[in-house]
Formats: sequence, structure tokens, C-alpha cells
Amino acid sequence: MTRAADALALARGDVRDGVASIENFLQVLGSRRVGPRMLTRGIPEVLAGCEPLRGSLATLADALAVELAADPEGVEAVHSLLTHAADLVSQLAAALRGSAGASLDARERLALEATVRRVAGDLGTVLRLADLLGAAVTSETTTIDLGDALAQRRAHPRSGATAILAAVEVRVSELTVSDARLVLDLLELAVATVVRAGVASPRIVIELGPEGFPLFTIDAAAGKAKDGSGADGQVLDVVLRAELPREAEVIRAVARHAGMALTVAADRRAVTLAL
Repeated sequence: MTRAADALALARGDVRDGVASIENFLQVLGSRRVGPRMLTRGIPEVLAGCEPLRGSLATLADALAVELAADPEGVEAVHSLLTHAADLVSQLAAALRGSAGASLDARERLALEATVRRVAGDLGTVLRLADLLGAAVTSETTTIDLGDALAQRRAHPRSGATAILAAVEVRVSELTVSDARLVLDLLELAVATVVRAGVASPRIVIELGPEGFPLFTIDAAAGKAKDGSGADGQVLDVVLRAELPREAEVIRAVARHAGMALTVAADRRAVTLAL
């Protein structure tokens, strides 16, 4: 690994640790076995981690700026997204300070839990995108079966994911990709984009593009897929949280960084991913 890659890996690890601390606190908040006194003792610890997490997000922004030096548009979008993430941490810190030293009643506890859940979920999305940007770019290719690959991912669904049944049309004899995990991540993000835009029954078409490489088109299906067990339909676990500021631009930067091209229609009801 190069020095820049080392710095990026360390920055991602520091942010991951900070986000994990918030997620763990969310589990504590949601457990009715944890009483007000124990909860009160945990708040200062999470609050103390907020400022270091903000610093780690700034360090991550610098590391990604180096990684994406050839993509000024991507650097700007990532900087904006991570600035938003730092603002989320500040909002969390303000909520924690307001609750520190007090015995929370049920209403106050639920309000704090809602804030922590929102911040943890959004930071999880930010971290996922940072991990995709930090993935090593490879020229090696492998042939995958889309149904098998999606089934393997469904065995370990993402927190907060929604099962989306999509009609699938595979128009290639073999699906050869350079990074299966990255392609499937981008496919899930593309499905989330069209579903958030109002597409109730998405369709995924896989064919060869003009240059002979796989081209994914995600749009609205003419009818609903029959089921998620055959070639006609596949189930994807998709996170349908509200889109974060500049998230779509960061996703396009992820694709560019991997040598792919992701295009979103103006009405956001269709996405293409050219490998």
C-alpha cells in the first residue's frame, strides 16, 4: 500500500470506530433493560467521542481528496457530504449535552433515541460510500451469476434495509465484472434511487453496451415480477433512507473511480451503469 492508501485506510477506520460507538449507544437506548441511571452514565462517554469523530471526518475528507485528485467534481461532492456528516455529529453532541446529568423520562428517552437513530443511520451511509471510494481498483475480471450473488448478499442484510423485488432481464450469456461487490453495491444504490423517485416495481436489464462491456439499466418494469426465486425476479436488500446532500454525486464519483459510468435520468426514475 502507498502512504496515501495507508492514510485513507486509517481515516476510514477511525470514522468506523466512531460510528460504531454511536450505533452501540443506540442499542443501549433501545433496550428497556437499561435503566435511566445506567443510561445517564453512558451519555458522557458518547459525547466525549463526538469531537474526535468530527476530526476523523475532516481527516477522511483530506485523504479522499488525495485519492480522487483526478476528479475535482468528486472531491467537491465528497467534501460537502463529509461536512454534512460533521454537522450531524454536532447535532448529536447538542442532544447529548441537553440530556447529560439528567434522569430521562420515557418521552425524553424516545426523543434522544430518535436523534441517535437518525444520525447513526446517516453516518452509516456516509461510511459505506467512503468504503466504496477506498476500495482498491482492479483490472482483474470474474464471471458471476447475478441470482447467486444477490442471494449471498441477502444472507447478511444491511441494517434498516428493505427487501425490493425487481424484474431482471439478463441479455448476456455471461456476466463478467471487475469487482463484483462494488458492482452489486452500485446496483443496490441505483435501485434505491429509482424506488425513492416513485418506481414501485423496478426492472434491471443487463446487456452488452456499444463497446462490448456489460450495461445495467434500472428503470420501471412493465409489470410486477412473479417472485424472487427465479430468473424473472430477484430480491435486493435496499436502504431507502432519505438521500443525503450530494449523495448522488458521490455515488457517481464512486463509479468513475472504478472506471465505470453511472448516469441518473433527470426524473431519477432510470439509472444506467456502464462497466
